[in-house]
Amino acid sequence: MSKRDYYEVLGVSRDASDSEVKKAYREKALKYHPDKNPGDAEAEAAFKEVSEAFEILSDEEKKRLYDEHGHEGLSAQGFGGGFTDINDIFSRFGDIFEGSLFEGLFGGMGGGQREGPRRGRDLRIDLEITLDDVLEGAQRKIEIKRRRDCGECDGSGAEPGTEPQTCVQCQGMGRVESSSGFFRVQRPCPRCHGGGSVITTPCGACEGEGRVAASGEIEIDIPPGIHSGNQLRIPSQGDSGVKGGPAGDLYCRMAVRKHDLFERMDNDLLLEVPVTFCDAALGAELTVPTLEGEEQLAIKPGTQSGEMLRIKRRGLPDLEGRGRGHQLVRIIVETPRKLSGETKELYKQIRELNFENEHPARQSFLDRIKDYLKGGSREAEES
Repeated sequence: MSKRDYYEVLGVSRDASDSEVKKAYREKALKYHPDKNPGDAEAEAAFKEVSEAFEILSDEEKKRLYDEHGHEGLSAQGFGGGFTDINDIFSRFGDIFEGSLFEGLFGGMGGGQREGPRRGRDLRIDLEITLDDVLEGAQRKIEIKRRRDCGECDGSGAEPGTEPQTCVQCQGMGRVESSSGFFRVQRPCPRCHGGGSVITTPCGACEGEGRVAASGEIEIDIPPGIHSGNQLRIPSQGDSGVKGGPAGDLYCRMAVRKHDLFERMDNDLLLEVPVTFCDAALGAELTVPTLEGEEQLAIKPGTQSGEMLRIKRRGLPDLEGRGRGHQLVRIIVETPRKLSGETKELYKQIRELNFENEHPARQSFLDRIKDYLKGGSREAEES
């Protein structure tokens, strides 16, 4: 089933501000929240839909891709996959509801679970590659800084040899309840802050967080045919999750370095080759470079400057595996700038020859000028 337009889902215009998008999401999420619609499968599906729309429209890069290429553009970059379940939504967006009506009615976006397991932050990096990498694909080892599970406490936050203790105030539920009129009010437990447990002896290495800053090397597989601006998603290589939550992802944006000889035109490569007047007029055999070596190219007699020749299947592979582009060779007829005395005399002799038949385009142009001037003279006489 095709997805609805994200702007339609949230009920905002395409030029809506960030605050308008957030406000619209909060209103929709309140309407469809599972705690307000227990057992309602349609409300749960709507809650997931508005959350997916907010995830895209609240992120500058994802919003740009969606505005330019729609759902297909997001899918091509590994975005727009939605959420695995309701808890996944709670772990990502719980913080935007602090101080809102949700905290009073539901104890926070996740029903009091906001301080429990949370997904780690996604990371983004830029990576420069070459046309050779685009042609063959490549593997790159990069070093990134991120927050990983503490090696001393294995991510628990508790000093080795100790364990977090069940919160005695909420009995591990992470929330406390009270009544307010007709409403049953749930709030995060003030003692454990919604986690359900309390660390009595924090780990000295991570100070109880369960994560530490660390540098590490990872290997990235770059597929053939990738373009500048494309992003690769490397799952679970972002920051580690909090209190057992899943790790974030790493997004790697590609930048293809400018080549000394070739200009990329989608999957084709353009090469400009200067040739002499004589080679263009008489024809010649040229040796031209490609990304995979040299190729012989025949220049036909009478080749014009700017004429495009093609070497089949010597371009770049298609990212989706649909064949390969060509190498285009643009011929540039070079006019000599400095002439020796002997060469200058030869050119003068050539110019003095009657060679109208050898330059049909120029002769046609001159004939059109004559016809134009004759027409202008007749109009002047008639006036």
